Amino acid sequence: MPRACFPLLLLLLLLLSACAAPPRDQVVLLAVTEPGGQLTVKASRLSLTLDTAYQTATARPGGRLDAGITTAEIVQARYGAVLAVVPPPGRLFTLHFLAGATTLTPESQAEVPALLAEVARRGVCELELTGHTDSVGEALANDALSVARAEAAAALLVSQGLTAPFVRVVGRGERQLLVQTPDETPEPRNRRVDVLVR
Repeated sequence: MPRACFPLLLLLLLLLSACAAPPRDQVVLLAVTEPGGQLTVKASRLSLTLDTAYQTATARPGGRLDAGITTAEIVQARYGAVLAVVPPPGRLFTLHFLAGATTLTPESQAEVPALLAEVARRGVCELELTGHTDSVGEALANDALSVARAEAAAALLVSQGLTAPFVRVVGRGERQLLVQTPDETPEPRNRRVDVLVR
């Protein structure tokens, strides 16, 4: 399923077996975090869209796909042990940079302690740092600058006590502008590193 289909707090695929009452294959949408968030479940040639918390899609023998609804209490009673070990959803921090540089803006410098506190709160976690640029400059130079920004952000976090066992650094150059602009347009909101803590 493409990542674009996950504007959700959490989706839990519950595969049940050897139980007389519960269905064998069921998807429960636990929560939607963004307006318009939805998930399409496919079985054989059928599909069903879930867009409300605690909606269910149940695969039945013969290829049927049934819609349903459950409650938080039922989910907790049936799957509480599984939910207790599910990690919390990722949290995204965005750090902005000065034009053409790998130096954080003062406002983003002030965000670093909150980011490190989130890492400490989670204990063992991973970070993914994705660098971006605005549309000023050549595409190849922006690719290199976006990686350099992500690396600079990672180095800054390590220098301030980051202890995450897994840190991934990537660059997207000007290919994923947060604010769509014409070429050669300076835009401070596009000069960023998105840091996903999970």
